[in-house]
Amino acid sequence: MSIEEVFIYLRDMLLDLFYPPRCPVCEKYIENRRDILCDECEKNILNIECARITGLPFKEIWKLTRYKGGTQKIINDIKFDQKLNELSVIKKILDKVLNSNIKLKTMLETIDIATAVPLHEKREQERGFNQVELFFGEWLNQQNIPMERLLLRNRDTEHLYDKNKQERAKEVKDAFSLTEGAEDKIKGKKILILDDIFTTGTTMSECAKVLKAGGVAEIYGIALASDHIVNQLPKSS
Repeated sequence: MSIEEVFIYLRDMLLDLFYPPRCPVCEKYIENRRDILCDECEKNILNIECARITGLPFKEIWKLTRYKGGTQKIINDIKFDQKLNELSVIKKILDKVLNSNIKLKTMLETIDIATAVPLHEKREQERGFNQVELFFGEWLNQQNIPMERLLLRNRDTEHLYDKNKQERAKEVKDAFSLTEGAEDKIKGKKILILDDIFTTGTTMSECAKVLKAGGVAEIYGIALASDHIVNQLPKSS
């Protein structure tokens, strides 16, 4: 062990003794603050699936965790209560996901540019950030994947969580456009669209259509959390 590693080990040991770490989901005590979550929550949350869903313009779409009973609390803590300290939990989850799935890692190696589903300017100003960019930014940087704002949300659409699929499609139709200069960046490229939650895929799909019309070669999607995506790929693919 280096001197720095010894220092970190002793520091964490003292912190564990006087300020025992708690799981950010269930708030049970955990043995070591280097752990992401308690064993039970980690088992419930991590749920990597990849699908090609008929009707959605993605070559592949991935979900990394379960939402309800999983990352819902962490996402809401960050989005609505500005508990930005919990971003470290998201980062550790993403690292664990990447290290446990070769197919995901291989897919990421092909990506030219990543972009987050955008918030409307008014909503981003109120919140102070686009949470999707916070969730994925550092993680993507470590994979040498640039994240750029390729899309604009043209109007402040209503929340979609209480709407059915048809209502969602109507609400987001023509709600997105390319940012200035984006078309020159995306032609012939492989683009990754990121969102925090996937329900019906309506919002991500509308974003993908705009990018596809701008000349993108292939579009992939990653949602941090979903209870709806089901693995539809052959195991050998």
